[in-house]
Amino acid sequence: MRNISQDIATGNSNNIPLIELSSGYGVNISFIKSGEIVEKVWLDNPAFASLDVDGCLSGLAQKCEQSGATVLHLRRINPLKIPQLPKTNSSLLTVITKSNSGRKVYVFRVAMGDTAPKYHTIEVTPSLREEPEIKNLPSATNITNLQLISSGLEIAQQQRLILPNSRLQRRVKSFLILMKSGYLINDAARRSGISLQLVNRLIELGSNSQIGTLR
Repeated sequence: MRNISQDIATGNSNNIPLIELSSGYGVNISFIKSGEIVEKVWLDNPAFASLDVDGCLSGLAQKCEQSGATVLHLRRINPLKIPQLPKTNSSLLTVITKSNSGRKVYVFRVAMGDTAPKYHTIEVTPSLREEPEIKNLPSATNITNLQLISSGLEIAQQQRLILPNSRLQRRVKSFLILMKSGYLINDAARRSGISLQLVNRLIELGSNSQIGTLR
């Protein structure tokens, strides 16, 4: 499994996510965790890859009464000679999705791979947002919360939910410094410019990692 955050897959980073297709293997792109429905897909170069979905999308050689899917499946095929199509070993995959928050455009670069794949499914995950949170955290600060938030930040970076050297990462690090200096969680969050919802999410990630270690 490989996790890619919405920010990265929608082009809000320097690099377009690369999907390598190896002989005899397919790759799934899942939008289940992000809660989105795929409306349309374009594979610019279908000469070396086939595309299928878990639902029904108009334009993929079929007509749909109700169009929509949540998982795409790419599979490498023997190269085809298609008139008027330049011969290349890569292609751009564009995915249009919709959700309660609106529509998004995702882009992936698809290429041929020479080795066995390191993953078979790409999971598109919601990005961590700096949104206001109605619920307040307890005012008391302690070493346990600090450790959980630090662990949660490491996991968020590993899963690419928080990008290295991004503004959000710098704000979280500033928050941790303030907490180590003795500030309460609410005050440290306000001074560093991050939301309590983000702090809650980092504590949750840190707690899950500790549970996994105990197991």
